Amino acid sequence: MVRAPQAGRFAIVVVMKNWVAIAQAHGLPLSPRELDRVAQPLAALEETFRPLVKQLTPDLEPDLEVHLAGEGE
Repeated sequence: MVRAPQAGRFAIVVVMKNWVAIAQAHGLPLSPRELDRVAQPLAALEETFRPLVKQLTPDLEPDLEVHLAGEGE
């Protein structure tokens, strides 16, 4: 979430990622076919979550911890 410096209001910013460009910028040694194979599922996940993000409100706190099944046993 992004907060305007003097406004006291919040806005949720959603920007689609160019996963191929991100992989190339990180110098991953992937062929164009491999890049497409990796980027397509990431884009699909992003499309799936985009409508859910629009339902978020500023009063919701992000979960900053990951709890894995079987952790600490």
